[in-house]
Amino acid sequence: MKHSLEIGADAEIVSQALRAIRRKRTMTASAVADAMGMALRTFEEFEAGRGPITFARICAFTEATDSDPFALMLCAPFKTPAFAVDCADTKLVMIMMMHLEEFVEREGSYIVFLEPPYLIGGFERVFREFSGKLSDRENFLQNWFEKRTGSIGLSALRLRERRRRSAKP
Repeated sequence: MKHSLEIGADAEIVSQALRAIRRKRTMTASAVADAMGMALRTFEEFEAGRGPITFARICAFTEATDSDPFALMLCAPFKTPAFAVDCADTKLVMIMMMHLEEFVEREGSYIVFLEPPYLIGGFERVFREFSGKLSDRENFLQNWFEKRTGSIGLSALRLRERRRRSAKP
């Protein structure tokens, strides 16, 4: 029996996100279905939120559309498809998860000793710094458009992570 993520009433949010990401990439349903290795009708059911929404299918979709699988999974609890669309180019949540995975590998079960106030303070500092980068939106956008460094492909991200891991002693 294949297990699907429990999204229930939020299936429409995920469906809207899937469709919006596909359109952002100017891909047809047929092209995404082919890239995912599934029949067009099966993909249409998946995109409509009627087929099983599994982690494997989300990963196949994000691989096909070069988007962020973790942001796509979070759009339902965040109650907005825009979150997944906004993270499609930057891979915000994917990058966070990569660093979390590396942290867990490095620290192991010692993470049990981290007190919630330290975690809260640390994340507050990180996100405040991100907000600082975005606070002067006009200058930020001008710089971003000129340098166009705000997008990274999944393959480049994975390659960068592999290189970083192999360079470690």
